[in-house]
Amino acid sequence: MATVLVVDDRATNREVARITLDDGGHRVIEATAGAEALDLARRLHPDIVLADVVMPGMDGYEFVHRLRADACTADIPVLLYTANFRPDEAAPLAAAYGVTQVVSKSADPADLLVAIDNALHSDPATAATGDAGGEHLRAVNAKLVEKVLALDESEARFAALADVSPVGIISGPRGLHATYTNPRLSDITGLNAVELHGHGWLRCLTEEDRDALTGHGLPGGQAGYYGEINLGPDHRRWLHTTVRRIDDAETATAGFVATVDDVTSVVEAEQRRHAEERRRIAERFDGLARLSGAVAHDFNNMLNIVLSFTEFTADAVQDATGTPLTGGDAAAILADLDRIRTAGKRAAYLAHQLLTFGGREVVALAVLDPNAVVTEVIAMLGSLGPHVTVRADLQPGVRNVTADGAQLTQVLINLATNARDAMPDGGVLTFTSSDADRDGYVHLTVHDTGHGMSPAVLDRAVEPFFSTKPKGQGTGLGLATAYGIVRQSGGDLVLESAAGRGTTVHLHLPATDEVVAGTATPVTGSVGTGHTVLVADDEDGVREAARRILSRAGYTVLTAADGRQALETARHHPGRIDAVLSDVVMPHVNGPELAAALHGELPGVPVLYMSGYADPLMSEQGLLDPSVTVVGKPFTAEQLLTALHTVLTGVRS
Repeated sequence: MATVLVVDDRATNREVARITLDDGGHRVIEATAGAEALDLARRLHPDIVLADVVMPGMDGYEFVHRLRADACTADIPVLLYTANFRPDEAAPLAAAYGVTQVVSKSADPADLLVAIDNALHSDPATAATGDAGGEHLRAVNAKLVEKVLALDESEARFAALADVSPVGIISGPRGLHATYTNPRLSDITGLNAVELHGHGWLRCLTEEDRDALTGHGLPGGQAGYYGEINLGPDHRRWLHTTVRRIDDAETATAGFVATVDDVTSVVEAEQRRHAEERRRIAERFDGLARLSGAVAHDFNNMLNIVLSFTEFTADAVQDATGTPLTGGDAAAILADLDRIRTAGKRAAYLAHQLLTFGGREVVALAVLDPNAVVTEVIAMLGSLGPHVTVRADLQPGVRNVTADGAQLTQVLINLATNARDAMPDGGVLTFTSSDADRDGYVHLTVHDTGHGMSPAVLDRAVEPFFSTKPKGQGTGLGLATAYGIVRQSGGDLVLESAAGRGTTVHLHLPATDEVVAGTATPVTGSVGTGHTVLVADDEDGVREAARRILSRAGYTVLTAADGRQALETARHHPGRIDAVLSDVVMPHVNGPELAAALHGELPGVPVLYMSGYADPLMSEQGLLDPSVTVVGKPFTAEQLLTALHTVLTGVRS
């Protein structure tokens, strides 16, 4: 083990050398400058000296010269350790001063240990004769010129990069006093370099951040500041400023560098996005307000009819009690009941339209021939007026589609009616069909040559209760309903229109290779003899209506007020239960939960649902499972009996 005196003005360099020498088993003494090293060498007489070449005050060559000039230290081997000179550059002058070897700081640590070992086992080098001082001066001057040129090149490169930097750059040697700012910072702030130097660049911070930074000084590492800065009249910018402390361990001073990024365009874009989102939310609320107002208006009208004519009917029955009912009195009562029934049908149709628009209507998907549906609709339309010509351009052999037949028919009729209203002076209405096999859809279009729609109207065309027709000539639900029906069928509806150029409605319906099934025969009369049906519904009136319809058709009916009661009835009924008719939404246990529970109690017994809101039965795509049968509320006796008979005969076949 040898004692090595390491001489270097930089602590990091000394630490690297210490680690290497410690690993080699040597003892290390440290000095930060030549004068200190000479004193240590005289007092401690180390086995070898490892000295940096470039040091302030006294460089490595002068240190070796003085070391050799002192009889007490002249025989100590010296290695020069350098990052500024190449070993071949330093070797001649080093030899002249009696240096054993020159080692590069970038060399492998093992090379340093080998050099130490070689120097310890070699005869001490002696200083050469001749003009070493002049050679020393020339070598130092040459290296100085090289460093100056390199520094100039580095500064030029930095200046070029700073000039094209997209962010502002500030730097200073101490505190927060800026001595450099790049041109981009002047572009951002509108201030020149003189105004930004010193503490002028602090205008890039908010007043609160500026006070915090100047009050506490530079952060320990890096700190970020963000805010809207007022840089002058009509010159407000959103700036993101990052300040980083730069420490010089040797001089115990701290400088800094900072960057300023102008993020105004990003912030303003985000503000516009938020404003647009707020506008859309406001429009959505306005739309909901119009929707709720229109629904309330129409339902209140219908309820007014129902309540008033129910009262008229009750008064007429009360007046006729105990007396013969004449034909005239009976006709008046029947007329009032017909008013009630008509209002009820209108209310039911409105509810169906709203559910359809929301994609939560009960739909009966079936395989349909689209050409046959269009042909049937054209026949139903008859004449749309003396000046409207209806044409069909249907592709032969177009693939079948899956949709609700009644609802698709209603969509086409609604679109045809809208087209007629858009052509008050006459025109041409054209239905087309084509098989877009490449994307799995059949394409139907309904095109008119009417007045078309402006962009503003087109943007709101499918909004519920939005209508351009005069008051009393349309509910504004036609296109909204059509849109909901097509979407719930798994397709899409696209409007194409321009003012004065007519309107084309594109319907894209999912195609299928399945064949069209037969139509179920309506069932009426006594068909339920011998069958028992369990009816579950939490609405007393609906439950009683279903019981009456089924009882009149010959069914034995068990009733339950909710799903829990239905389970108890099924478990304790001594006889056979052939089918279950359940509401979908009920307290405690809903329809689907009841069906799952009954699967173990009544295996194989079919469960039908009756509901006007089938959401709990739907998939994420808004479609019903093909195995599910739903009777939409409100239902007629014919609809209920047909659905029940179809399920029972299907199960028993």
